[in-house]
Amino acid sequence: MPKKRFTSQYSKPPSTVHPSLNSTATSSSSSNHNDAQPTVNDLISSLRRSSISSKPATATVTTPTLPPQILHLLSQPETPIPRARNRRRFDANGRRIPPGPAPPRSWLEGSRYDPLAGRRSEERRLPTDVRLLPGLPAEERKGRSLQDACLREMARQWEFVREYERNNLADLPSGIRMKLLSYIAVYGPDEGVGFEGLKNILVLPPLEVGQTSDFDPGERNDKLFRVDVSGSIGTSISFKQLIELVQKPAPPADVDLEELSWDDTSMSQSLSPSIPNLTHLSLSHPVCSISWPRLLAFAKHVPTLTHLSLAFWPVPSLTPNAKTATIQSSHGHEIQYGRTNFYSHSLDNDFSEAADVLRRLADRLPGLEYLDVTGCTHWLRALRWMGSSTERYVDWSNQWTKLRVLKAHSGIELTEESEFCDVARFAMAYREATITEEMLRWWMRRNKILGRPVSWIDIQKDDWEVYRNLWLGGGKEDERKRNALESLGNKDFMGENQWSRPFVLDPLASQDDGAVERMSVWDQ
Repeated sequence: MPKKRFTSQYSKPPSTVHPSLNSTATSSSSSNHNDAQPTVNDLISSLRRSSISSKPATATVTTPTLPPQILHLLSQPETPIPRARNRRRFDANGRRIPPGPAPPRSWLEGSRYDPLAGRRSEERRLPTDVRLLPGLPAEERKGRSLQDACLREMARQWEFVREYERNNLADLPSGIRMKLLSYIAVYGPDEGVGFEGLKNILVLPPLEVGQTSDFDPGERNDKLFRVDVSGSIGTSISFKQLIELVQKPAPPADVDLEELSWDDTSMSQSLSPSIPNLTHLSLSHPVCSISWPRLLAFAKHVPTLTHLSLAFWPVPSLTPNAKTATIQSSHGHEIQYGRTNFYSHSLDNDFSEAADVLRRLADRLPGLEYLDVTGCTHWLRALRWMGSSTERYVDWSNQWTKLRVLKAHSGIELTEESEFCDVARFAMAYREATITEEMLRWWMRRNKILGRPVSWIDIQKDDWEVYRNLWLGGGKEDERKRNALESLGNKDFMGENQWSRPFVLDPLASQDDGAVERMSVWDQ
């Protein structure tokens, strides 16, 4: 029987031979195929061979390494140290950058960890007044001065000034530096002064290794008592960084304080804080995710604070992100995780957690004389909230006894184009400030009856009469706005239940046939 023969369908591709080894074979076969036309495969193979032959052979250079002692005997240079990787572990504000590549922008959109979330937020307000916090020297001239023009231009070019004038900012007088911080808050970048910029204003940058500086921040900043970081807290400055500026630095670990003499100059580090006499502080216009527990932790380090601005701060809460969080008990029931839910303030009239947070703040700042709560109408009721005997609240007979001014402006400027909801919010803020003023009068009468010292607290609220000339047209919408504004002239909302009674702002709504409910401020 004949043997079966199989034709192989798959064959191993021919290997490419180096041109130097294939020169003789090519010369012998070229004579037989001179007249034949080269195919496409032949052209591709020739191109591959030409590319291989054109690449230069790279020689690997190996440098022998010797021990340092032998290199020293042979008078040879030391082996160069490998170049360090250029990894930036800290950003411009001194915050640590996590390892790895930067997260995509789509991951950060809508997250509270987004560094630009505060800038892109439309609800966030920025400071507009340089003298929002008291403490600046009075202006000698009412017009614009050269100093104000220079400070305004420095604030607008703060990114450039912070970098190229870092060695000269700390040498400015204390009054100029305090004004510069306020101008940066108003005219500077949206993220504020930044921690590195604040340090450059307060202290000189560190010198090179082996050099000592005679700059003492405690002595240089002895007259600096006012710090305005409005719009910066929570974005470019954290409370941990502020604690570093008001807390005394720890002595070096290798220095024994018991054996240290007065003539010893080995310890050149100053043990004075960067801001030794801080009494005026503005923390206004923060981000929405600002933390009240961190404010309480910071307040322990500044018990001498007398003027504080908390304008446009959120509702005081220890767990602001747990309004809808619940935990399951051992009995199978779901229990609310935090003390405040969505309906605690609107329906339940429960400000127990907010009042407790303010009571803790009052314990840590006993010498407060000025408190600014502009734009905090939604939680102003926590200052006068009094729960049961077991709940804790601000005791005005024992806490904040030195308080003289409570600024409770609405933070709203009305114009001819303002909507009715803006007028309602303005009226609500004025009402809350007026009721708070009456509450403080009740506490003063109570202290007088009990024989305790009585101190008057001035409540600064908006002047609604400056808007009397608005909405004088004959339209129905203008009449609603005007009636809501003029209703603040009478005190019909001040009665026995003045602390919980709703305030009707739109009496025309009940006269309208199409109206189904009365327009109360609480319904706004």
